[in-house]
Amino acid sequence: MLLNIVGLGCSCIGLILLLTGALTDFWVVSFGSDLFHVGLWQNCTKNICTKVTESGYVNATRGLVIFSTSLLVFGMIFSCLAFIKFHVGRITACLASATLESLSAVFLLIGMSIYTAETSYKVLNSSFNYQWSFYLCWTANVLLIISGVSHILAHQSSPNPGYEPV
Repeated sequence: MLLNIVGLGCSCIGLILLLTGALTDFWVVSFGSDLFHVGLWQNCTKNICTKVTESGYVNATRGLVIFSTSLLVFGMIFSCLAFIKFHVGRITACLASATLESLSAVFLLIGMSIYTAETSYKVLNSSFNYQWSFYLCWTANVLLIISGVSHILAHQSSPNPGYEPV
């Protein structure tokens, strides 16, 4: 039961961090003469924001973050079902939750890696720096991994469904 609570708690906090990081525009910031900050959806300078027009890596990152968020929401639903001992055959809600949250972490990791690889030249060769929105998504990824592991451990510690204890 404790592992389910830890898993659900990490999932909830991870979802909040993931949504906050993905929807804000402080992924990369330049603190030069004009404050310039970039997110997945818009670029802002001097309080004037424009839509991000870059394709390729930004669109890939957006898609992977959205897909990761969707998997996380379904994982959280199964995590809630684990409290009522829901199962289909030998597949428990904990196992389904662990699988979905682990896949969510993998897709988020791939998306964040793509973004990091494509923007690292800006950070290394100019006044740009990664900022809090970017780090929130990386922190969310760590929480998703913890959540997946705790649900796997909860699944292993629960009795096998469909068998009566002797």
